Amino acid sequence: MSRLFIIPAGNGSDNSVSSIITLPHPSTAVQTRYLLTRSPLAIHELTIIDHPTPHSTLISDASSLDCDAAPTPLSPASETSSTEQDTGCVISSAKVHIATRVAPFFFLLRVLLQHEAQYRAWEDIFDCLHLETPVYRHISALLEPELEKIADAVEPAPGLRCYRLSRDKLFRLLSSRITRMTDKLPAILTKTHVTSKLAPVRFDESTPDEMYVRARRQVAITILAGYLPSSLAKAFVAGFESEKRVLDEFVSRLKEARAQEMMRQMMIAGAGNGKRKFEDEDKDEALTNKKTGKNGHASNGVRKLKKADTTGMSKLSMFFNKK
Repeated sequence: MSRLFIIPAGNGSDNSVSSIITLPHPSTAVQTRYLLTRSPLAIHELTIIDHPTPHSTLISDASSLDCDAAPTPLSPASETSSTEQDTGCVISSAKVHIATRVAPFFFLLRVLLQHEAQYRAWEDIFDCLHLETPVYRHISALLEPELEKIADAVEPAPGLRCYRLSRDKLFRLLSSRITRMTDKLPAILTKTHVTSKLAPVRFDESTPDEMYVRARRQVAITILAGYLPSSLAKAFVAGFESEKRVLDEFVSRLKEARAQEMMRQMMIAGAGNGKRKFEDEDKDEALTNKKTGKNGHASNGVRKLKKADTTGMSKLSMFFNKK
């Protein structure tokens, strides 16, 4: 069965064969499927987006489509799950696999954490990776250069280079990625976690731009922390605790202001409904008086007294009777 993949531009541009590989997730170590492209060599995380209603998808070169041409009847062979017609392909599944490139150094962190205080040669590190899954041999050329980004290096002997995890290097690298991600956060994440959360209470008010920046940074921090082992994730997030506290306090004030504004609107609506109710009752009474010929020019106070419940009360004339 054919599947539709959307990959970053420039990946697999030479029509080289890509493959699905299974690797332990950098954070949870759960076996997870990734897309491995050969040109350039890169690892991609897969996100599946499914359409709520079943339908097929036509994949074709836009230049080969003639919208004004008469439709061609489908042959029985074209009704299969995936068929090629001319330069196009019909896929019966509505699922779309979105491939997002993952930095290779994330897959090194758990192994480096096991002996964080020790320097080890690349061969020893790779042996530990290979014990987890032999698939790492296909991406060894991708992993080894990444060590320089996140580890301290020494040369105890000529031609022998050993590495040890450096949290300072790692966190500096992640901080630089936060800046880039903040500027290029997807629209759906911005709408869900930033715009809706920081929307002003009233139309004539505005949220400071600084808070929007802080909110986007927190989204980026959360995403990156999701690729780190738990101990590293806690240390990484803790470095931005004061920044998060300022944002949380602002959001808390916004929620309180929204609740107060909602209460105010409910009170206004309730008062308006009550006023309209009395007005409707007065109109009904005036119409009744007009039909019965009664004088409808009584004062508002008299009309309200007439509506009062006098059950169990003595009439005023009783107080003037002779005893």
